[in-house]
Amino acid sequence: MMSNVEAREWLDVEWGRAIAENDTKTDLRIDLLANSRTVAIRYALVTQLLGKIADPSRSLLTLQLAASSPGAWDARSFATAVVVPWVADNQHVLGTSQEPYASKPLRREHLERNMANVRNKEGWSQLVSLLEEFEDADCQGLVQVFRRVLRALVRRLASQTFGYAIPQRISLPAVSTMLSAFLSTSSGGLRPLAVTTALLRTIGAAFGLFSRVEGQGINEADAAGGAPGDVLCYCNGDPKRLCLVVEVKDIELTLAHVQAATRKAKQADVGLANLLFTVPAVRPADHEAIETLTRREWASGLNVYTTGIVTLMEATFMLLEEKWRIDLLREIGAELDQRQDQAARRSWHDLLVNR
Repeated sequence: MMSNVEAREWLDVEWGRAIAENDTKTDLRIDLLANSRTVAIRYALVTQLLGKIADPSRSLLTLQLAASSPGAWDARSFATAVVVPWVADNQHVLGTSQEPYASKPLRREHLERNMANVRNKEGWSQLVSLLEEFEDADCQGLVQVFRRVLRALVRRLASQTFGYAIPQRISLPAVSTMLSAFLSTSSGGLRPLAVTTALLRTIGAAFGLFSRVEGQGINEADAAGGAPGDVLCYCNGDPKRLCLVVEVKDIELTLAHVQAATRKAKQADVGLANLLFTVPAVRPADHEAIETLTRREWASGLNVYTTGIVTLMEATFMLLEEKWRIDLLREIGAELDQRQDQAARRSWHDLLVNR
């Protein structure tokens, strides 16, 4: 049995071996899971297998220590202690989530073939099928399949390397056109979140506003992870204090959205004074009620603002030197690289090439 520290050390050695092998041959079954569009599936593939390698008494299909079955263990804690830090140290190969097991499909006692209330049921079924197949495998069999997973992740990284054609100069209207085109494609919230995170980082650097800006993972549960919003901006000069929290929506803003966000911000107990929504529009039927709520929140000490992403960019960047437009384009590419959505990265690449 390995401790968490030993499991991480073993993982680092095996990862180094997989990188050195650089096996480019497709392993269809494993590659499908390693490149699943569902972040939680990618994390579960690595966590469940590595957890059982570390302690063979664990069940590949069990997620919680409280589960009433043999082999119960706390997969979420193992992921947080071992897998998440490893991912962060290795180009976010599985994604940027800090709490992958806070996602709904993994907040249950066991993984099952036909799980209710999950997206990508086929992907989950494929994962469970693989884990069931190796549930009773010996240590050597588990290690061999895990090495296949690592080789698939090496291929994943290689396939996701992009060279973005960053221009030497670009006009403000051209940046607006590019962002509008990029955000016009539905992405489950990923594109607006990536652009908003990159935009706030650039604005913060240009005006000296923020010490750092953190964008949450698109599949993370903010409340479960303790985050008061989608993008967190920490004050320049006081890096532990939040200056601004941003909620990002790719649909019309409703009264329910605002109520939930303000409640979440207050529950986080961070002394927050500024909450910003970046949204494509406000639902007309809720406009007056949202304004009323905004005035009430202001009276209690919370400033609530609403704007569009492109509108925010235009209003701030007209005050900045041209070089910050280039920095923004570069920052968007870097943020998309971390989030590793192939379609979004390719789209941004093509927009830069064909601008």
